[in-house]
Amino acid sequence: MPRKTSVPIEITVEERRELSALLRNSRRKRNWVRADIILRAAEGQTNYMIAKELRLSRNTVQHWRYRFARERLAGLKTRPIPGRPKKIESKSTEVIARGN
Repeated sequence: MPRKTSVPIEITVEERRELSALLRNSRRKRNWVRADIILRAAEGQTNYMIAKELRLSRNTVQHWRYRFARERLAGLKTRPIPGRPKKIESKSTEVIARGN
């Protein structure tokens, strides 16, 4: 079975600037990990190399690489989780209120 090849990533100067800013300034780990994946991919690293260096699964690297290739910077944003929102039960609210 042939190996899957990595999608080549080429980024513009503006995209590099925005990804570098995310890497430096993001408070959420998931945002800077995604930016780091794309910057490394733009340097020509393979999914395997990126996954090994960042201690991620190759599937994770492949996912963000493909999503960036399809949707560019907008693809790196977290999407809402589909389905009904979780309900907050009144019992848990009462416990919190009594705990104060």
